[in-house]
Amino acid sequence: MGAPENPVLADAVSIARGAEFFNINCALCHGPQGLGNGKVSAWVLNPANLTLPVVQNKSDGALFLTITFGITGRMPALNENLLVRDRWDVVNFLRTLAA
Repeated sequence: MGAPENPVLADAVSIARGAEFFNINCALCHGPQGLGNGKVSAWVLNPANLTLPVVQNKSDGALFLTITFGITGRMPALNENLLVRDRWDVVNFLRTLAA
């Protein structure tokens, strides 16, 4: 079936919401600019630098699925923390972090 398509327009409202959710749920590991240098990154297995092409070249749907289900042994699933719309907003915010 593949990764889902992003149904949420990446407008100012979505990006602002995504930034807020990112700061609450992601920045501790990934850092406020997504560089993988958050406050707890020393205790986490190499949080991804979200500004790099290896992340930014992924489809919105692939990023959404990673946020939803996490990465075994590296990143927790956030499907219980964030509603579906909230996760798409985070995806839209992640696009603003491109190096």
